[in-house]
This record gives sequence, structure tokens and C-alpha cells, in this order.
Amino acid sequence: MEYDKEVMKRLQNFSPDLCLLAGYMLIIGEEMCQKYDMINLHPALPGGPVGSWQEVIWTLVKNKAKETGVMIHLVTPELDRGPVVTYCTFPIEGEPFDRYWREMEKGEQNKRDTLFQLIRQYELAREFPLITATLKAFSQGKIKIQNGEVVNAEKKSISGYNLTNEINQIVKAKLK
Repeated sequence: MEYDKEVMKRLQNFSPDLCLLAGYMLIIGEEMCQKYDMINLHPALPGGPVGSWQEVIWTLVKNKAKETGVMIHLVTPELDRGPVVTYCTFPIEGEPFDRYWREMEKGEQNKRDTLFQLIRQYELAREFPLITATLKAFSQGKIKIQNGEVVNAEKKSISGYNLTNEINQIVKAKLK
């Protein structure tokens, strides 16, 4: 991939410990994935929908999902499917969502759009706190990347560090 080669050329004088992609919107090739430890912000739960935030939300609405979240995963050439580093979850049922789900079922198109925007608002409220909490976990040695795996402080492989409680506290404090 020519773009990847240009990025690596521009980074050749640097030795980053970790690269964070947020809103990057490009698939990274194998060579770059092997050269750098990179993490990516993705607006879905582990194993959830892939693609842009718009595609993810429309998939959630279409599938009548009850829960979603935000995750950070290792960057691999496979779109949005690298090993999970951190994540947080939140319900998209109950208040304030149920009203829009019901009205959407009645065929009110504008309620579908309102539901879409509401889900995005809840995702956005969690994205920056998750980035910050993830970088903090790395800096404190709670998680590391080792040979393409996410490991905890005891160097045991983990399938994602659940930061839901921490992120929910931050989000609630912001909304007060």
C-alpha cells in the first residue's frame, strides 16, 4: 500500500511506543501493523458491527440491538477485528431510548433519525473518556501489547479490559 509506505517513511525518524488511531478511516496494511503497535477507537462492542460510526449505528437500529458500546482494539489488516484492548458498554433500551424505538416501529421516519442521533450522542460521550482511560491504563502498566497480544500487569493474555464502570462515572459527572 503506497499510503502506508509514505506514512512509515514520515515516521522513520521516530520510535513511537504506541500509535492511536481515532477517526483514521483507512485500513492499515500488514507491514505497518507489524512495524508499529497501533490501537484504534471503534464505536461498537467487541464482536459488534464493523465500519464507520454511521454504518455501526444503522446496523444497531436495523438489528434492534439492546446494548452497544465503544472499544479500542489492536490494529490489524482485518477491519475492526483486532484483539480488544479496552471497552465500555451502555444500554440502548430503557430511558431515553424506548420512546424512539416505539415510535420508529410505528413507521415514523423522523424518530428513526432521532434514535440514530441519540445513540451517537451516547457513544460520543464515551469516546474521549475511553481513549484517556486506555492511555492511562497503558501508562500505569495495567495493560501492555506483547507480541501482538493484549496482556495485563501479570503478563497474562486478556480479551479486553472492561472500563464500563469507570467511563460511566466520568459520563455521569459531565452530565451534572
